[in-house]
Amino acid sequence: MIKVIGVRFNSSLKVYDFKPGRHKVDIDDYVVVETAQGIEIGHVVYIDKEASSKSTDEPYKEIIRVADDKDLSRWEKMKEEGYQYLAVFREKITDLGLEMKPITVELSFEGDKAIFYFTAENRVDFRELIKTLSRNVKKQVVMRQIGPRDEAKMLGGFGTCGQQVCCNRFLMSAGSVSMDMAREQYETNVNANKVTGLCGRLMCCLAFEENQKKTTEKGQK
Repeated sequence: MIKVIGVRFNSSLKVYDFKPGRHKVDIDDYVVVETAQGIEIGHVVYIDKEASSKSTDEPYKEIIRVADDKDLSRWEKMKEEGYQYLAVFREKITDLGLEMKPITVELSFEGDKAIFYFTAENRVDFRELIKTLSRNVKKQVVMRQIGPRDEAKMLGGFGTCGQQVCCNRFLMSAGSVSMDMAREQYETNVNANKVTGLCGRLMCCLAFEENQKKTTEKGQK
């Protein structure tokens, strides 16, 4: 067994495990790591998790370093530049008449790649869009389609409870949610509209509260 830390990136609900190596890492630190997408900065959401040593394809990577002020300053600069490209993204989608909704734009930490996030009901041919965006941003362009839950996580917002949506605030993953969970928790007939989140899907907190209920019941036995 080895000790790993959990790192979450802006665009993902998923948490990725890394080895801290010789670095002292605490929860809520930001760390610089190497990923399949290149060098990125991520937010540490847990530490000292015991994990089995991987003997197969990809071993756990070690973080490069805990992000310092210079890293964080560059990261903020890249985020601000990415936001500026969102207007261009919207404009070009309209010009080409594509049926897709622009969500956000992120730049890689090194600034050489621009990732354009969007949602769409159907498959979209965006080959011409990539060419147009590449000419405008002068960077490698990556198009990434996401689902409604990912959109809510990235953009944030407040649920009917008045709290920031769970996926943006603390959830580590988007689990399976069903109306059966709502019926059991509310113990009455449930209007689907009342348990639908900002994303248009059943609220993630139904699954979270279901797990908490099972944990409590197990502890009482």
